[in-house]
Amino acid sequence: MKLAIAQIATYPGYIERNTEKIISYIGKAREEGANLIVFPELAIPGYMSMDLMLQKGFVQRNLEALEEIVESTEGISAIVGYISQDRSRKKGPDGTARRYNSAAVISDGKVVGVQSKTLLPDYDVFFENRYFSSAGAREPIQLNGAKIGIEICEDLWDEDYPIKVTDELAGKGADLIVNISGSPFYIGKRKIREDLIRKKIRNIGVPFVYTNLVGGQDGYEGELIFDGQSMVFNERGDLIGEGKAFEEDLLVVDLTGSRKIHGREESDISDLHKALTLGIRDYFSRAGVKRAFIGLSGGIDSAVVAALATGALGKENVTGVTMPSRYSSEGSVKDSEELARALGITFLNIPIEKARVTLEDALSKEFLGMPKDVTEENIQARLRGIYLMALSNKFGGMVISTGNKTEMALGYMTLYGDMCGGLAAIGDVNKMRVYDLTKHINSISDNAIISKNILFKEPSAELREGQTDVQGLGASYGLLSPLVDWIVEEGATIKELVKGGFEREYVNKVMDLIKKKEFKRRQAPPLIKVTNKAFGIGRRIPMNHGFTI
Repeated sequence: MKLAIAQIATYPGYIERNTEKIISYIGKAREEGANLIVFPELAIPGYMSMDLMLQKGFVQRNLEALEEIVESTEGISAIVGYISQDRSRKKGPDGTARRYNSAAVISDGKVVGVQSKTLLPDYDVFFENRYFSSAGAREPIQLNGAKIGIEICEDLWDEDYPIKVTDELAGKGADLIVNISGSPFYIGKRKIREDLIRKKIRNIGVPFVYTNLVGGQDGYEGELIFDGQSMVFNERGDLIGEGKAFEEDLLVVDLTGSRKIHGREESDISDLHKALTLGIRDYFSRAGVKRAFIGLSGGIDSAVVAALATGALGKENVTGVTMPSRYSSEGSVKDSEELARALGITFLNIPIEKARVTLEDALSKEFLGMPKDVTEENIQARLRGIYLMALSNKFGGMVISTGNKTEMALGYMTLYGDMCGGLAAIGDVNKMRVYDLTKHINSISDNAIISKNILFKEPSAELREGQTDVQGLGASYGLLSPLVDWIVEEGATIKELVKGGFEREYVNKVMDLIKKKEFKRRQAPPLIKVTNKAFGIGRRIPMNHGFTI
């Protein structure tokens, strides 16, 4: 069988556009001589359609689109993800017909079979039980002389479920397993998928086709990135086909005649860079915005965000703004200007000192006799937020905030100040990875984009004389980044962290900061999810609680 994998970007709610793309790829696969083309999970409605999927009209339009696709399959077969409804019209808990996350098997103008998803994830960013019912049965479907076992994404990830979908389909005589997925990216995810599939093949001895979505989609409180990297394995577990990473692709593979290939060499930082670039590009595209405004502090975070935005949107669409006050060093202003020049982006220098003095004078009566503190520091950050938002409003752009995951965890950021923006591009990237990204960006550029001055500068918000991040946080980022990650991403307890070498007193302090600063994160712009546990919908913690782990 000559098989085509349509590793495509489809978008939530854009049923017409998604349908046109599906029909177009069917035509391309036919031209390539493919017998069968496979599309990703929920390709017709768009994977993260969320509560649109509860609307009757939305489901009906998705069913009508399926009929259009069926008509386009003359001389070829296709497997397409869509939303199906219970034929008996049995009502679900919400009083509507039961919905299923399904794969339609189409051949030469007819639907010859439907298989719905059995294992519905309800953890992290997934809440499929809200929308779908689980398949009651699983059977291979006869197609082109073969029995094809079809499963949908989570059906493969069955370790914690009593039903083993892959094993069951193989046990019922499937000659080929096809998994259609909408599997979001996080660092290291490709290897996890590959290892899982190979493990399955060792047990069942059947060829395996894994088709994944590509592109950025709204995950409600953060941007999910789908990385593609679809894979085809023979019955021995040899990789015989692989889709591109973070790009659309039409992968055509002969299941019987293809040779073993070497899989893509994974690089965590390279993949992270591509994921963030794709996330920014797709987020702006869906928002209908072309121009980005970024506050340049002369520090490493804003430098990396500016470089990412330039790669995603083009230098002509990025404006870097430095907004010095009396506490800004001359070096920071100079480094910001040099960065903008190296990137080729528009650069603005708008001092905030006059506005700062005016605002402090206006509050002097109310603050009479009180010492200066973080209030005056935050005034500067909020003034910068006002300037950036004004520029984005006037020129029709979007502000990208520059806080990293470590800072967001500890609340080391100013509400309505440096947190302003429509997207927190590196909000799921810890501080040490920001340094790694800097080195990677420089390594793939003709000339070093981010200067050594920025790379080796002592991190500082520069909101008062002599201020440094180490002074404010009580430890270096080399200590804080892994500590925060173990707490947030691994759920480590105080006992485990102390056993791992951290001082109990400091662990308690960091735990307390993470707990108390939840209210800030609730008001942060959406971030781009690139780790197994990001802030947002996948980590639902009360803003005020009394629990200590």
